Amino acid sequence: MRKMIPLLAIAALLSGCATVSYENVAQLPGETLSLHRTVARFEGTVEAPCRFRTSQCPDKCDHGGTYAVFAIVEYTGYEKPGKYGDGKQERFQVRVAHKDGTPDAETPEALRLAIAALKPGQVVGLDWAHVYVTEGGVSAPERIVTRLAE
Repeated sequence: MRKMIPLLAIAALLSGCATVSYENVAQLPGETLSLHRTVARFEGTVEAPCRFRTSQCPDKCDHGGTYAVFAIVEYTGYEKPGKYGDGKQERFQVRVAHKDGTPDAETPEALRLAIAALKPGQVVGLDWAHVYVTEGGVSAPERIVTRLAE
């Protein structure tokens, strides 16, 4: 299981408007492959089915679920220190719940709450890091949201 990263999240009511702010305040795990700093439009959430790619699908796998979808409006910063990082993206998704509706524990609660406060069409600052993490002898890429803010 992935280590949880300490986070800071604030959802406040100011002058009748909800303000959403989320920031990862911990060092990123693993090797940084690319960093993405963007302005994005929240498109809402979608239910994604299992894609039937393993022998455990669809009943015993943990594929699919509810995803928050963001359309990238513009990049305000981008770094790719090595050759394996993601290129610039047009969309970004964050899984907020498993296919059975339970919250996705790998997506920090603070981030799930910040996403829940967004309205479709809302434009936000969205930053993430593409990192390569090795834990317990298993290596895999992860995309970690580092900032979500109005």
